[in-house]
Amino acid sequence: MLTRIDLPDFSRAEPPSRRAAEMLLEADRRIDDFTHRRRGPLIHGFVPSDFRMVDACLRWIVERQLAAGQAFCEWGSGFGVITLLAALHDFDACGIEVEQLLVDEARQLAEDFDIAAQFGHGSAIPPGKQKLEKFLVEQSLVDTDSPDAYDELGLEIDDFDLVFVFPWPGEEPFWETLFDQCAADGALLLTYHGLNDLRLQRRSASRPRRRRG
Repeated sequence: MLTRIDLPDFSRAEPPSRRAAEMLLEADRRIDDFTHRRRGPLIHGFVPSDFRMVDACLRWIVERQLAAGQAFCEWGSGFGVITLLAALHDFDACGIEVEQLLVDEARQLAEDFDIAAQFGHGSAIPPGKQKLEKFLVEQSLVDTDSPDAYDELGLEIDDFDLVFVFPWPGEEPFWETLFDQCAADGALLLTYHGLNDLRLQRRSASRPRRRRG
């Protein structure tokens, strides 16, 4: 079961740290170049979230010690910006992305700013969970066919204490159900739904999951 956690208004939150701000400026430049001047077709469905608002929310989560641990994963990590922000907030951060071009961009950004983070190429859906596609809208952009990226990362969904995802309209039930079925008891799901709309939920279950240790 997922329980909603009320969030404050982050529109007037303090700005990112200097290191994060420098990374964000460069990420904005690279994303703009990728989406507007790159030769060849754009990657369908690639839309960045509000990085600065998510950064403020990550800071809020850390300050209140809401996460049970430091393991963070971004489902559909794109350029990896949210993953890198999580790393700058001292999470053990990784991102999962199905498009190899975006994985390459994320790894380069992490290397250029010397930020420790992992990026796995593949799907965020683990084996045996493809049946959840019945929750998707007809025009869904969720990839249910590609191999998952967890083996590459050496991790599983229930290893993560905080997961971030930017679902397209109509896909929220899919990602929430996947998280509810697979995440560890007490894990947090942070989702971005557009302008000034972040949602934070905690997974709870009547029978606690055993954590790998």
